[in-house]
Amino acid sequence: MSSGTTAQDPTWRSREQGEEAKYIREKEQAQLAALHEEQEKRSTTSNNNTTKDAASSTKDRDFEGGFGGQEDLEDRYATTSGEH
Repeated sequence: MSSGTTAQDPTWRSREQGEEAKYIREKEQAQLAALHEEQEKRSTTSNNNTTKDAASSTKDRDFEGGFGGQEDLEDRYATTSGEH
């Protein structure tokens, strides 16, 4: 067989496609396992930090907080009489 007819051979083509699919599946499984492991580490770390942060976050705020995603913004006029 010449090189052009090998690619036309259905048996060879299906075997090559099967090997490629197997390789891709193995790579994806390895990536998923790595992501899962990383997510596990993050969730345990965040669970440990959540209890500590909940107690300290109220102590850190000596100003009026906002709402709607603006809790971390400081109200500059919290101590004024309202006449801006």
